[in-house]
Amino acid sequence: MKISVQIENRIFIIKPEGLFADEDCINLKQVLEQSSKSFCQRVVIDLKHLNNITATGQRILLAYLNHLHALQMHLILCDVNQAVQDNFRTSGLDKVITILPTLSEAKTRSFSTK
Repeated sequence: MKISVQIENRIFIIKPEGLFADEDCINLKQVLEQSSKSFCQRVVIDLKHLNNITATGQRILLAYLNHLHALQMHLILCDVNQAVQDNFRTSGLDKVITILPTLSEAKTRSFSTK
């Protein structure tokens, strides 16, 4: 899996691409750790080009959701394809993490600071 990163208007954008395998967990953790130190207000993961995600990858997202929340940052997933969305629904991750239809909406959505 390839992961690209960009920062735009205090938004840390992560764009994984390809097949997610368990050996990709280290890369995902490194990028999420980088995001937590970025002083950005939100971290957006654009899943448009991600073909799948493992249960281990989903656990990493859940762990960083809590970590970023403690830093008063928001973690948002967007542009999720149907196969990945089905995985999130099966695991219940879609009930605890914000998933928006587009990157544009993820960039502009307002969130409470409570």
